[in-house]
Amino acid sequence: MRRVALILTLTLTLISDSVNAKECTLLEPEALKRAIENKSIYEMIIFDVRPRYTPDSKRRFDLETNVKRIPSSLWAPLEKIELDLVGKVEELIDRNVILVGENTESAESVCRFMMKKDYGIRNIYVLKGGMEKWDGPIKDDITKVECAMITSRELMNMMKSGKNVEIVDKRLADEYHEGHIPGAVLRPGEMRQPSLKYLITKRELRIKRARENTIVVYVYDNEVQTMLDCKYEKYFSHPAWYPDGNNDNKKAKKDVYVLRGGMKVWEGEVKKDYLEILKKRVKEKLK
Repeated sequence: MRRVALILTLTLTLISDSVNAKECTLLEPEALKRAIENKSIYEMIIFDVRPRYTPDSKRRFDLETNVKRIPSSLWAPLEKIELDLVGKVEELIDRNVILVGENTESAESVCRFMMKKDYGIRNIYVLKGGMEKWDGPIKDDITKVECAMITSRELMNMMKSGKNVEIVDKRLADEYHEGHIPGAVLRPGEMRQPSLKYLITKRELRIKRARENTIVVYVYDNEVQTMLDCKYEKYFSHPAWYPDGNNDNKKAKKDVYVLRGGMKVWEGEVKKDYLEILKKRVKEKLK
């Protein structure tokens, strides 16, 4: 393995012109810290390749576990990489991937496996020392992440103010078509076992929301589940992604809410999808 100290400025330096990584490159912790600080972390895909379970069979990445993780990292142990990534992976083509293990050696073993595949990755880096030696920025403890409720009146005022508001409707499609807030996007319950491709795509959406200073409001059917989705959204959105944010800026992560009472108490305009309602009724008659 070539051991070099990489200086990362606004963008990660590209070591190879090849679109398929040919070697693993050791990444100094200070270089990654600078990338987080100057926001070039936007352009990186960071895989946390630590195993799902600890040696004593406890799960590492549940909500109940306080595990130290690097901001913007995606959980991707070797077994998940083997299962989810097959052939050229569009989400990884010409990208720089950083592998973070418990130590250097554990990430190197994953890197050697990935080198044999044709994912289309430009460069693969291994964080020197892994999480054992990492003393840079880490994610907040997810058990301490809280989601705020917003009332129907507050949401209407927010929408009238001209702020960039994205309303995410978590209900079933039939309920959505029967009546929803104009402009709301239908996204039923999140995947409980999401693929790496899904996680990467979701990460890009979160970065886009952050860059555009988007306020996200969830409309629910199941309040408990939606509060959990809201908690995930806040946890996985990094403050430094925001134009005026930095690694310590907690304010940037507050713009995620849940509509108190859901559509049952919504006082504003309601849109119905009459074509979808008609299609459902025709299907029911044909049964």
